[in-house]
Amino acid sequence: MPGPKTFEIDEQESGRYQGVIVGTTLSTLVLTLYVIKADGTDTLIRGPQQTILNANNVTVSAGGLITWLIQPADTTLVEVVPYERHIALFEWTWPAGAGKHEVVLIVRNLRRVT
Repeated sequence: MPGPKTFEIDEQESGRYQGVIVGTTLSTLVLTLYVIKADGTDTLIRGPQQTILNANNVTVSAGGLITWLIQPADTTLVEVVPYERHIALFEWTWPAGAGKHEVVLIVRNLRRVT
């Protein structure tokens, strides 16, 4: 899964994010989902390092396709702002190494849309 990706979604909506991990059989796969608030502090939504290897709404195919079924709790706003960035950090290990990938959910506050 190269480079950070962005994914637009409305607040409290479900969605689907997919990516491919190229490598050998995974040993671990974890997710930390957090928000960096306006004051610079962060708030965890999932994690730290919630196990998601074929668990917690995430599946991984034999070919390395990761499918994350985003839940309304993942897109619930922490602050009252027009848009909020929910940062999903995927981290994995396999026998020969490790990797990371970041996805930024751009969550739109429907009450603030004009």
